[in-house]
Amino acid sequence: SLAKEWAAGFTVTLDLFSTDLTEMMKKKEIEKPVGHKEALEHLERVLARTKINNALLIGEPGSGRRSIINALVQRALYGQSLPEINYKRIVELDVVSILAAAESAEEATNVLDRIFSEAVSAGNVILVIDEFYNFVTQAKGSLGAIDISGILSRYLSLADFRLIGITSYYGLHLFIEKSPAILEYMEKVEVKEISESETILILQNFTAFLERKYKKIIPYPTIRDIVRYSGRYVKDVPFPKKAIDLLDEVLVYTSRHGKSSLVLPEYVSKVISEKTDIPLGEVEIKEKELLLNLENLFHQRIINQEEAVQEVSSALRRARAEISGGERPMGSFLFLGPTGVGKTETSKALAEIYFGSESRMIRIDMSEFQRTEDIPRLIGSPGGEGLLTTQVRENPFSLILLDEIEKSHPNILGLFLQVLDEGHLTDGLGRKIDFKNTIIIATSNAGYQVILEAIKEKKEWEKVKGKLLDYLFKTAVFRPEFINRFDAVVLFKPLSKENLLDIAGLLLEKIKKSLAQKDIDFIITPALKEKISEIAYDPTFGARHMRRVIQDKVENVLARAILSGELKRGNRVEVKAEGFKLKINS
Repeated sequence: SLAKEWAAGFTVTLDLFSTDLTEMMKKKEIEKPVGHKEALEHLERVLARTKINNALLIGEPGSGRRSIINALVQRALYGQSLPEINYKRIVELDVVSILAAAESAEEATNVLDRIFSEAVSAGNVILVIDEFYNFVTQAKGSLGAIDISGILSRYLSLADFRLIGITSYYGLHLFIEKSPAILEYMEKVEVKEISESETILILQNFTAFLERKYKKIIPYPTIRDIVRYSGRYVKDVPFPKKAIDLLDEVLVYTSRHGKSSLVLPEYVSKVISEKTDIPLGEVEIKEKELLLNLENLFHQRIINQEEAVQEVSSALRRARAEISGGERPMGSFLFLGPTGVGKTETSKALAEIYFGSESRMIRIDMSEFQRTEDIPRLIGSPGGEGLLTTQVRENPFSLILLDEIEKSHPNILGLFLQVLDEGHLTDGLGRKIDFKNTIIIATSNAGYQVILEAIKEKKEWEKVKGKLLDYLFKTAVFRPEFINRFDAVVLFKPLSKENLLDIAGLLLEKIKKSLAQKDIDFIITPALKEKISEIAYDPTFGARHMRRVIQDKVENVLARAILSGELKRGNRVEVKAEGFKLKINS
């Protein structure tokens, strides 16, 4: 190898603006490479060619791209790679430093030209450029913006010029793919996320160092849970980085809260629970009571929809017990039925009960996606963000409400087939968006006339559901394969006058609680509930008008009385059914 070094040419300018990874490996200053054998061998085959011997190393940050470079450096240094690569210098070029040091765009271009020329003349150099996408179409520095693709394209076709450009999928789609002159001479080498079993092996290599650092003992069950939980609940970072980061975080938690030197598996679930606001690990007594009585909790908000409450409660228990597993969303439901019967209210209640807040609900109005041209708005056009995919990426633990899904284009329904089946979508930036920690609810009032006719004929409820599904299939509103992907198809019953009376009571109770915080006692009379139900009743729109009636007839009257000083702390107040006048007792 010494003879090969003597035979190589000088690289004075390159040495000024680069880091020699080969020298760092000799001095043991580079992290030990792990995993990605297939990607490494693919990279070696590309570099060993006489034509198109430049590679684009594509992967998300944290996926192990740097580890592959380190492995290549190690194998080339010790003559363990392919003959065309063995004993070559692998050098990382610092383009940012060149731009910072140059006094003009022309000078920066000349320096890069000189560096590339030196690499070719030396004959033993493999160049590495990190964040390659930043320097292809427009490399931005103190000089403004320069385009280095023109210089690069002159060298990429040369047999003695070898380059590895490291990029993310975002950079590939948004910048590099817009430069065909570059892509023509570079082969894509994808760095896929490693498996859980490979990640466990990597963590075991790290534990000795971390045990010394934190003076803790990390048993295998803890490592296993770190990999399992990070795989399930950390979605914006790939393996192995997310597992390494979580292990580090658990060790910090243990140092503060642990009573022994042992890092227990229960600490992993506690850290993840704090990060996601989702209860994990062993079910405590209080939570166990809540889970076993979910139906009662739902019935505090939902009237006369027993099937919906039962199906949703069962799904929550399965998710919390972690027995559903698989790649699909935690739960998926198709809510059918007329307007104003509680489909959206059930969704809101579910978001609050499981995810802790109604704000964790992502609501998409599917009537806005009636054409195939609307698909990019939903998942992102090439190089762009999408309405749904961006929200799920930023809020992976959420309820997704697809409102009026029957109005969307059939091709868009096809997209959701993949989500319901495989638990993911690919967005416009080429990123895999994970839906495994979401609950998906699609609502539809298609065929509500069928429901009303069947009720008039006094058909059994199960037969009504069958008749509605037959209608939806015959009219091609939904295909059977779409319906069958949901965990449950729930038919919401139309509301009777008695149901509206109960709903009026629930909404008035909310006002009572709100006024109690102001030390005002609001008396709810049967006459008031009956009057509100009578005004709000509409066989077609169910309880949809109920909130508006209560706002107009009750809340507005109370608000005026409070602001005028007529209604004060310590008062008892009643809203009379006739004329909605106030009766105030001090």
